Amino acid sequence: MKATLILLILVAFTSNLIMSYPVNHVNGGKYLKTIEYNVIHPGVTEDANIYNLKHKSVIDRLFFGTKNAFVEFVFTDSPEGSNEAAVFRIIKNRQDDSYELEVMRLQNLDVYYNKLKNVLLEKSTPIVTPFWLSTVVSRETENRIREHNKQAILLENQDNLYKPYRPEPLKLQINKELAEKIHDKTSILIENFKGVGIPLNIVDGFEVTFRCVMDDELWTLSIHCPQGKALRFSSLFRQIIADGFDNKFDQSKYLKLFDEIL
Repeated sequence: MKATLILLILVAFTSNLIMSYPVNHVNGGKYLKTIEYNVIHPGVTEDANIYNLKHKSVIDRLFFGTKNAFVEFVFTDSPEGSNEAAVFRIIKNRQDDSYELEVMRLQNLDVYYNKLKNVLLEKSTPIVTPFWLSTVVSRETENRIREHNKQAILLENQDNLYKPYRPEPLKLQINKELAEKIHDKTSILIENFKGVGIPLNIVDGFEVTFRCVMDDELWTLSIHCPQGKALRFSSLFRQIIADGFDNKFDQSKYLKLFDEIL
C-alpha cells in the first residue's frame, strides 16, 4: 500500500515537472498571449452572458460568434498559402456534463475577409465629427450620425454582421476524457509558452490561435508561424479537423497523441 502511494506521488511530481517545463519559441514569428476575464457582464442565464471579445479577431468572430467556448482553435493561412481557415471548438454542456466538438473550414479566406471587413467598416465604425463641423451640419445630419453611432455600439457585441459568412459546422459528440485532455493540454501550452530572442519579420505564412476558458478567465495564445511543440499541437489540432470532415475521427488515437507531445 505504501509503495503504491509513493509511486503515485512520484508520478504526480514528475507530471508537474513536465507541465512546468517552458515551451520556448526561439526566433520565431510574432505572438500574443493574453489572460483576461471571460464574462464582462453576467446575464440572467449563462446563455445571456456578455462575453469578453476584446482580443477576438474578425475571423474568430466569423466562426464563433459572441460566445467563448471551453476550447477554441483557429488556423488561418495567407493567400500565398492555402488561403483557408480551419477551426474547431469544444462546447461544454454544464447541465449533463457532455461535450460537443464543432469543426468548420472556409476556402478563399481573403474574399470572405474583405467582404466582411467592408461591412464592419460601414456598419460598426462610429462617426467622429470635429467640433467645428458639428456646429455647421444640419439637425437631420446630426440625428443620422447619432443614430449610426448608437447602432455601431449595439453591433459591437452582436452577431448579425458575421452570421451570413459563417459556414455550417460539423458537430460531433466527444467523451469527457478527450475534451478535458484537450483543454488541459491547451492551458499548459498557453501557460508555459515563452518567446525567446527576437521575432523574425515574416510577412506571409499561417497563424494559429489556441484559446480556452479557465474558471473565470479566458486564456488565448496567437502565433504567427509556430514552431516546436506549438507547431506539433497545431498540426494535431488540424488533423482533428480533417479527420472530422473525412469521418475518421478516432478519440482513442488522440488521447495517445496528446500525451506524446506535452
